[in-house]
Amino acid sequence: MDQVGRLLQEAVFDESRWPELAASIDSACELIGSQLCVVAADVDDTVPDFRFNRGLIRGEPQEDLESEYIEHYHSLDERVPRMRLMRFGRLYHNTDLLTESEQKSSPVYAGFIPRHTSNDQFNIRMPGHGGTSMFWVVAREMDRGGWSFENLKRIELLVPHVAHFVRVRQALAAADARGDALAALLDRTGLGVLHPDRHGRVLEANERARRVLAEGDCLTQRKNQLRARARHEDARLGRLLTACLDRGVGGSMALWRPGDGRADSLILHVCPVRPDWTSFDTRGVVVQVLLVEPGRTPGMDARQLAEVYDLTAAESRVALLLAEGQSVGEVAASTGRTDSTVRWHVKNLHSKLDVHRQADLVRLVLSTAAAAPTD
Repeated sequence: MDQVGRLLQEAVFDESRWPELAASIDSACELIGSQLCVVAADVDDTVPDFRFNRGLIRGEPQEDLESEYIEHYHSLDERVPRMRLMRFGRLYHNTDLLTESEQKSSPVYAGFIPRHTSNDQFNIRMPGHGGTSMFWVVAREMDRGGWSFENLKRIELLVPHVAHFVRVRQALAAADARGDALAALLDRTGLGVLHPDRHGRVLEANERARRVLAEGDCLTQRKNQLRARARHEDARLGRLLTACLDRGVGGSMALWRPGDGRADSLILHVCPVRPDWTSFDTRGVVVQVLLVEPGRTPGMDARQLAEVYDLTAAESRVALLLAEGQSVGEVAASTGRTDSTVRWHVKNLHSKLDVHRQADLVRLVLSTAAAAPTD
């Protein structure tokens, strides 16, 4: 499990490590393979909107099987609508999601899955950012007896770390910074970045992070130590930093701003940084804290966006609200429009901006906002 923990933290800033990480998890938990996907939470179950989808069997990618499933079997899969109702973080076996009759007749459970891999699977649902849900499906060889208590416990322990991996990747993708090196992230204006040392002292902060600290309404510095304003949140932040410093374990939390109706005014992703012993860096950066403000789109208003891309006022407003992390339903509620009207605007945005997925639309808006001149 030590190898799994190390790879989890490394994959946070390099998603190409996911196959190696998945193979390590397979070995530690005696699995045959797994699938990790992130989907939009407000779409028709018959038309999947995947934001990330990677299935591996014995460490090998399965693009052909993924395509076959999406094109021919997803709409027939009885588990899909039920998986959206699963409690976050809980393990559900396939047999928990299907009746005995369905287990015998399902074209997916009784046909497609065992034809290619094992249908002895557990499914886990986790909350993502921006109206998304994550699903992690793990499988073991059929006819190998029941799942051992030890392996199920290992999987349960890994769930929050896999969720953290996805949320940080989502935050970096939203800022169009997924491949950025550590130092380069400091130059990003669309994402707040802090670099504390092993004593919790803030060594570096980019402009957006410095603004958050200067406002001091939910996150601040005391004697150069990173602190949350509310006492209970400060205690949790301390535990996150301690876990990151002492055990190399990342984590996330949300902070609330007084007067803000959102419960997640500021989201912190705390990530360990492996020491670079090949350089003469004397700063001692061992932790990276990413700051995401769901309710604040960086450096651009609706009028600017409309001018840049020749959008209507309504289209630019919808685009910015989506970039702030709101779902279609939330955009409709905040603008006084119907869901169908918002979806019509989104369809027009896809056409005008030459994007095909909502995730690409959000990335384009945020990257444009990050590049916009600030006063």
